[in-house]
Amino acid sequence: MSIFQYTDTHPQLRLLEHNWQIIRDEYLAASGLVTEWPEKDLHNGLWDVLGVHYPDQAMPGERLCPRTHELVRQIPALLLAGFSVLRPGAMILPHRGAVEGVWRAHLGLICPPGAWLEVEGQRHVARPGKVMVFDDLRVHAAGNHDESDRVVLIVDFWKDGRRTA
Repeated sequence: MSIFQYTDTHPQLRLLEHNWQIIRDEYLAASGLVTEWPEKDLHNGLWDVLGVHYPDQAMPGERLCPRTHELVRQIPALLLAGFSVLRPGAMILPHRGAVEGVWRAHLGLICPPGAWLEVEGQRHVARPGKVMVFDDLRVHAAGNHDESDRVVLIVDFWKDGRRTA
């Protein structure tokens, strides 16, 4: 199986692609309220986030981005969702996700060509309106060598289909 997968193998994520401009516009309206990614040892201080969904916890994006929240809640086996922002010069060190059994999806929203995600040595550059999926337990890193922000909507969902949302 390829390191990177798409909606042909995860058709439940097509609703994100079909609504990507609505999601992007909600992000833009709320972008002033992002906060630094909490795992500060993973990055150089230029990685921001705005949570949209987390089990049993209210996230700021629920009220700031209501349509996005409504859309992600339709994804079967949803674990969490939020906007990930890599500022120019951002570097995320190689790491593995903390939760076993999770697929991580990135929906490209603002995608400068100099920003990338690398999973086990294979590089991916996000495209606006397109979903890419990878196994979050694989070693991955990211960077933004462009002059503008890279923004994706991250959606984690369970491989075994359990329902937590």
